[in-house]
Order: sequence, then C-alpha cells, then structure tokens
Amino acid sequence: MQYRQYQVSRGGRIVTAMVTAVLLIGLSAGAALATGAKTASAGTDEAAEGRLRLIISLQEQEIDIYRGTTLLQTSPISSGKKGLETPMGVYSILQKRKFHRSNIYSNAPMPFMQRITWSGIALHGGRLPGYAASHGCIRLPMKFAKKLFTMTQLGADVIVTAGRSELQPIDHPVLFQPARPTLLTTVAANDPPSGYQSGTQPGDQSAALYLAALETDVDRIAAYENRSVSPLRILVTRRTGRERMLDVQRMLAELGHPPGDIDGYLGPDTGRAIQSFQRSRDLAPTGMFSDDLVAALYDAVGRSEAAGHLYVRQNYIDLFDAPVTIRDPDAPLGTHMFTADQFETQSKKAEWVAVKVDRDTGTVAAEVLDRIEIPDDVRQRINTLLVPGSSLVISDAGLGRETGKGTDFIVQP
Repeated sequence: MQYRQYQVSRGGRIVTAMVTAVLLIGLSAGAALATGAKTASAGTDEAAEGRLRLIISLQEQEIDIYRGTTLLQTSPISSGKKGLETPMGVYSILQKRKFHRSNIYSNAPMPFMQRITWSGIALHGGRLPGYAASHGCIRLPMKFAKKLFTMTQLGADVIVTAGRSELQPIDHPVLFQPARPTLLTTVAANDPPSGYQSGTQPGDQSAALYLAALETDVDRIAAYENRSVSPLRILVTRRTGRERMLDVQRMLAELGHPPGDIDGYLGPDTGRAIQSFQRSRDLAPTGMFSDDLVAALYDAVGRSEAAGHLYVRQNYIDLFDAPVTIRDPDAPLGTHMFTADQFETQSKKAEWVAVKVDRDTGTVAAEVLDRIEIPDDVRQRINTLLVPGSSLVISDAGLGRETGKGTDFIVQP
C-alpha cells in the first residue's frame, strides 16, 4: 500500500499527514468504506431475519410475539389490576433472571423474569385468572414464559398498547436510511491544491484548509468503520423547559451576554446575562425566564423557536440531541414507534415498520411523519450510524420518568 506524506504550518507548528493513496483516490467512489458497510450489515441472525418484538394489548389481555413483521405466537396475559395498572408505553428488556423474587411484594416468586423498568415492571410466569390481576407486571403462562425467556435478548422491544396494534410496513422520506459519511475531500492523490508539496511547508492557505478537511475525513471514516452495531434509539417529542433554557443560554452567549455554563439551569450567571440582555433591549431587567424572554431572544438572533426535540441513544447512553421542527405544533402527535427492521440486501435500504402505541388520538403514522422536519446535518449523522433494529419514537408524552441509566428511551403516553 502506498503512503503519501504532507506537511503544513498550523498555529505556528508543522503538522504532518500520512495518508494512504487508496484513501485519497478511492474515497469518492466509496472503496475505503466497504469494510464499514460490511461490519454494520453482518450483525446477527436476528438482524437478518428481523428483530424480535413483543406487543402487549391491555384491552385484549394478550401478547403477540413478532419476528420482523411475522407473527410467531400469541398468548394470554394478566396485566395490572385497577389501581396498579400496567402503564402503556415503549420499553425494552433491561434484565433477565430465571429465578427472581419481588423486593416490593412479599418476596413473591417471579420465574423467568424479564424486566422492562427498574421500578419493578416485568414479564414473568404466574397465575392467569382470565383478567387483569397483577400488581403491575405482565404475567405469562408458565410454559410460555419459559419459552419466551429463551427467545429474547437484552434490548428487545416491548410495546404495551391499549388495544391490539399490528405492525405495518411504512416507507416515508422522514425515516432514516443507512449512508456513508459525506466526505469533505475528494481530491485525488496526484492532484493536491496549489502550493501543496510533499515534505515541504506550503505558502498558501488552501493547503492548510485541505489538510484540515483531509484529517477530518480520516477521523470520520475511522468512526464509521468502527461504529457500534447496537441499534440506535431515537425519540422526537415536544421541547421541555430544559431544552428551552439551553437555547436561552446559547442565544445569550451569541449576543454577547455570557451566561456562564450552558447547562439548562437558571443560575446566577444566567440571571445576570438575562438582565444584561433585557437592558440592551429596553426591557424590565427581571433576570427571569419567560415566554416573552424566549421570544425576544429569538427575535434578536433572527430565528424562530423549534417546537420539537430529537434525542439519540445507543447502548443505553445518550449520544446527542437537537431541535427539530413540528409543523402544526398544537395538533396531537399521539405515540408511534417506527423500527428499521432490516436492510434490503442489494440496495442497503432500511425497511421500516410502524406500530401505534397509545389510545386512539386520531393520529396516523404517515401524517405524523409529514409534520416532522429534521435538520440535514442531524439526519446525515444519524444515517451514518443507522443499523438494523434502530427505532424512532414520535410522541407527545416526552421522556418517561423511567428513562435513566441502563435504559433505552422509555415513553409512557
């Protein structure tokens, strides 16, 4: 393999980039990315056959087990009784134990336990009287509980709905598709910018910009090839007070009113920055957070406020978040879950399925997607990380209080 060495002065020092010719020549054609594509698409047998998914109907007192869009088995259940109802929502399996006893309800046995919240909700074997009778857990017939325990893995989707919800294939431009990183540099190895000589210090700025882009591309390709094959968990919901406060702090800093740490909390430094901004706009210097303050800041920076927010998790860890646009923001979104069940072999296109989670709000999955606008840079970042089994939840409900360390996004409409 051939290497080519370049040097350029950056910040008063000489920086050297050693890059393979195949990287410089082949990136635009995608040759250097082939390994990364194979890594993410190989996965497990589950990825090839479709992700295992558990859909529980509280009204029907039944659980449907799907592999991809194929219904494998249906079983009766017994969910939480009146006053201790099993909450609807989007969950995943957090813990599995063949032999477990409740630390809440008198050390009661919970064989073949599969936990979906850390506060105590789980699937397990138990008595089924023919109606909702548990303390919030989802009881299963003992034989079925044992079988299901052998079928599932940690992270498997568990969706608790009001009535019966069937998986529906869906194709929509808002849904993410796997993609290689967009490259900043496509200059061939034998065609560096003017003044850019191997082993020498070039005299023009174009060489420095070229090297910066080249180093960024190398980092992006390395990240792409070594990305996790664990599914992404993506949530789009309405913005909370903390996201709005983060925006306030960022805009204050942008306008020259330093808010201190940009942490989403109204501390003394942020209060003083708000007062400084208010004085500059001939407003009463209250130093307080309000809708009027937010509107004034957005007016000052020449932007409009986003109604929605997107969060991304992987391996139970927050990756990043960003504002998104929700058109017709006062209309309900309901709660819908979309899963990139598998990638079509030839086109590498993700095949998505949808399921409605909440009670009938009159919302339709495709119409809800029509109302979501995701910034291009956010979309590109997600596309390069996308792997089979990744999911997108769109919900009015926001982050459930059960979401935390060691969980995926838990949404309880």
